[in-house]
Amino acid sequence: MKTPHPLGLFARTRARAASLLAVFAIGVATAIVAACGSGSVTPAADPPLSVVAPVVDCSRLASVDITGIGGAGSSITSATVTSATINGAAVSFCTVKGTLAPSNTFEVALPVSTYTQRFAELGCGGLCGNLSDPTQQSAFSFSYTCPLVQKGGFVTAATDMGHQGQDSTWTTDPQKQADFAYRGQHITTLAAKKLIQVYYGQAQKYSYFVGCSDGGREALMAAQRYPTDYNGIVAGAPAAHFQIQNSLYHGWSVESNSTTGTSTGNAVLYADKVAVLHKAVVAACGGQPGVPDGLLADPRICNFDPASIQCPNGATNTSSCLTAAEVATASKIYGGPVDATTGERMLGGSPQLGSEINWIGVEVPSTNSTAAPVPVTGLFSYSIVTGAYNLIFTGSPSMPNIDTFGYRDASFYPNFLQANHPFIDATNPDLSAFQKAGGKLILWHGWADQHISPLFTINYYEAMQNTMGASNVDASARLYLVPGVGHCGGGEGFPNIDLVTQITGWVEQGSAPNAVMTYQTNSSNAVTASRPVYPYPAVPQYTGTGDWHNGANFTQGAARYNAPTPTWAGISFYSPYTATTQGVAAP
Repeated sequence: MKTPHPLGLFARTRARAASLLAVFAIGVATAIVAACGSGSVTPAADPPLSVVAPVVDCSRLASVDITGIGGAGSSITSATVTSATINGAAVSFCTVKGTLAPSNTFEVALPVSTYTQRFAELGCGGLCGNLSDPTQQSAFSFSYTCPLVQKGGFVTAATDMGHQGQDSTWTTDPQKQADFAYRGQHITTLAAKKLIQVYYGQAQKYSYFVGCSDGGREALMAAQRYPTDYNGIVAGAPAAHFQIQNSLYHGWSVESNSTTGTSTGNAVLYADKVAVLHKAVVAACGGQPGVPDGLLADPRICNFDPASIQCPNGATNTSSCLTAAEVATASKIYGGPVDATTGERMLGGSPQLGSEINWIGVEVPSTNSTAAPVPVTGLFSYSIVTGAYNLIFTGSPSMPNIDTFGYRDASFYPNFLQANHPFIDATNPDLSAFQKAGGKLILWHGWADQHISPLFTINYYEAMQNTMGASNVDASARLYLVPGVGHCGGGEGFPNIDLVTQITGWVEQGSAPNAVMTYQTNSSNAVTASRPVYPYPAVPQYTGTGDWHNGANFTQGAARYNAPTPTWAGISFYSPYTATTQGVAAP
């Protein structure tokens, strides 16, 4: 399920986080950053909106009544002028903090002298429970070197979505469940817009949502439930299929890498052997003619079989090959579970070929096979499942555990996941109301994501096309798949990409994005290489001349894989449905 977190998940580092909170924060805090670009790969100037000054003192916002939004008990606790350093320059904000009942802590940052009539709500990753600082550029995903962000042009807002920390008791509280599922971001947005009206004497011109991981789920939830909240939405690696992601998907990783096939065993595959596996995958399928970068432009066309690097029988040195048990584990992780009776695939996606290095600390331990055995209960995938357990299964007729999720029985879906599906999942492909309101959506996903399979996002995009029609989707949505990039960033690919400029240009200027430049940077944040990405299913193609590190020497290549996503047991969850609510306050 990186701003990152599980549910959408996940970690800024490859080592298993000490708590879900540490990992989940990635969704927002781990921004994917890159040089700004317009609908082409050339940078664009800021859209022509004038700066608007406040009409009241910041302290006046402390008395704004927000009970009409959050209900009785909602209040603003402080409104003070603060300063944040953005791109080396000091930017002043009127920083407002408060609570929307019953317990949605929020913070809104209103620029004092740089506001360009734009508002952005920032997603919260994992299981949230933490309040990101909206004045920090690192909290504004996918905006590296974007002028509008670096100059403090947006009012920004963030929320902890109704609970603090990762005490699991909140996951059984119906109202807090609702605040996490859909309500928290919505009411925070309403509060931020009211503060904008009071502070500047006028409403915002444009509103946006930017999030990744569970923040990506929140982004899609907004488009589906509240189609007029935002003009433009950027949804990265969305944990839209929240329940599937945090039960079968990560649970299967645990079972696959267990010596016993259950949560009682030790890990089979370790970091050093994953490195061997990854090297072999890259050798078999990485790069393209003239471009020895080792990246898989579309892993679905790679036919690598882990058995091809299995150690010979009786081998005494297995450091550069995989044992039979390690081959079996890798094959299970790639392949996913199937129904024992029908042979139907139980999942719509799995970690893709080329993502192996990113498994370390998630699907496999961060230690080597020569070290002490690691129980699979110590895997990050295990903590993801157990952290989301109550959110998924509260109210189920019978409560499964990680070993009885039904990895081989498709009846798991109607028996356990159907009831809460329209409440917490965000897989409704009918965005016609959002489109009718003029909304624009950019989806993106890294091909080497270790937490959420990019195939799920492709599933959702195809479901949108099947439901709304391909031409309607093309008029209002884009999907970008980025080779070699992990969950919400990182990896061996080009993780720095500015999608904020893309969405504002599309919404405000009608400039539909096509090529978007992505970047690699060194430890000093200097650009070392660039590469364009194109709307799915097109891929970047080297022209054959010039330095392959320079993105200017690439052009738009034809799709390398054209088959629709194969059917699977939970595919009905990507059909239109009526969202449900619960809790004492559900606007």
